[in-house]
Amino acid sequence: MSNMINRAQQALSGFMSGASVASKNIQHADDTNFARETVKFTTGSGGQLVVNIQRMSDSFLSSRLNMATSRNAADSSAYDLASKIDKLITGSTTTEDGKYENLFQSSITKMSSSWDGLLVEDTPSTRKTIIADIDQVRVNINDMAHSLHQQQDAINSQIKTSTSDANTLLKQTAELNNQISKTPPGNSLNDLLNRQESLVHDLSKQLDVNTRFGSDGTVRIELKSGMTLVDGDKYRDLKIGKSEFSNDYSVFVNGKIVSDNPKLLGGTIGGQLEVRSSALAEAQRKIGLMAATITSAYNEANRKGFTADNQPGKDLFASITAGASPSKDNVGDSNLLIAIDPKGYNELTADSYTLTKTPTGYELYNNSTKALVTSSADLPIKVNGLDISLSTGAVMSGDSFLIDPMKTAAEKFEVVGTDNDIAISSKSPAINGDNGNVSSFINVRNNKIMFNGSSTLAEGLASIFVDIGINSATALSQKQTSSSIYNSANEEWGAYSGVNLGDERISLLGYEKNYQAASKIVQTSQKLWSSILEVIG
Repeated sequence: MSNMINRAQQALSGFMSGASVASKNIQHADDTNFARETVKFTTGSGGQLVVNIQRMSDSFLSSRLNMATSRNAADSSAYDLASKIDKLITGSTTTEDGKYENLFQSSITKMSSSWDGLLVEDTPSTRKTIIADIDQVRVNINDMAHSLHQQQDAINSQIKTSTSDANTLLKQTAELNNQISKTPPGNSLNDLLNRQESLVHDLSKQLDVNTRFGSDGTVRIELKSGMTLVDGDKYRDLKIGKSEFSNDYSVFVNGKIVSDNPKLLGGTIGGQLEVRSSALAEAQRKIGLMAATITSAYNEANRKGFTADNQPGKDLFASITAGASPSKDNVGDSNLLIAIDPKGYNELTADSYTLTKTPTGYELYNNSTKALVTSSADLPIKVNGLDISLSTGAVMSGDSFLIDPMKTAAEKFEVVGTDNDIAISSKSPAINGDNGNVSSFINVRNNKIMFNGSSTLAEGLASIFVDIGINSATALSQKQTSSSIYNSANEEWGAYSGVNLGDERISLLGYEKNYQAASKIVQTSQKLWSSILEVIG
């Protein structure tokens, strides 16, 4: 009899555990990182009832979900930023007559066409109109450059914030590892493991990481590059520092840069770094290329003519120059000057370069293709429309410089000429009605002066718009693909580890009914046992 009572009491305890597990699952049904628990009943060697609570977690499915989360976060971040850049540069506004136009494009078209007025009549009004149209281009280019620079600052700020968030998660994971290693199997350990899964999942939104689980449930976290971030109760912070050649943020771990391959870094941080170095930098350089080409072409055209007071034409735009950014590891104290070759501006590109001093001279590499562009025994070097010369100091062997003048050219785009500086006469002394040099300005519009002589200004701008639009469209396509992969991985994880409310409610009702039945058995057995004792007594 006592054995029957013991069995029934064990069943009561088991059904109570089952009901508790079902209730816990229902309570956490909306928690996307909660792995549901199941109850397994077995019989021990002595015939006793054994209750096993199992956490339904699969490391493969969790790793797959975390990888998909990281990719989705990276692509979503990249698209959000790329689409902003696309809208900023190629977006249209509504005019007073209800038409849509791109202010940048329309201002360049108007500037290019305004010179035709001088073919009809050279009047102060016509000249002032030309200068006003030129200045409107200047306003649009400067505003665009300013907005892109603000976007660059915003991305750097976001990288700093995302890195700080990742460090918080790394610290919490290491602290949790310490608790997990000291906690025996059971409900408490399962709760800690759920917390661990949540932390790793949140970390995957910031970075693409590998996870390795120990036999005690602790997790080791590594970057895809193999750099360890969490090992036991120890962790390494992500550090923010300046890039080798600029003030843009780079990410370091244990003194080593880990952000040189944004796609490998992954997550939101990788997506932000990728856009900063690709879509944003490309937009800055191509708008800068437009500014540099306009500056050089119109200055050259004006220098071909003479003003009304018989003076040779001078620059209408300020010459665009830039310094080269020296590597922080340079031994020498030199500074370089980067100017635009007045006779080679049609060879300008939107590329950046690295110039390295070798024991025998200088080597210039294209940063996009990594190809050697040219080598020279000494400076200056004239290449791709640029004039690279030594400004001050001495260059030592091994020193290197980032040459990226187009990235800041739009910020330096400035009108310095006035209406009286427009030189339309072809000869000196100028005679009344001599407008022979107007053709030089019209040729700026009509000749193919961009992209190594393959495009006019209008065609070059259209090409820039297409490239920026393609970047945004590509980012959208990648976002849609990664979102689909994430949804698939999330569904697979949910099918195995997620909570089905209908199933859990059925289980809860079943446990409650079984508990009531077992309770009646215990009550009946106890009454029967009491009756027997009374008879015996």
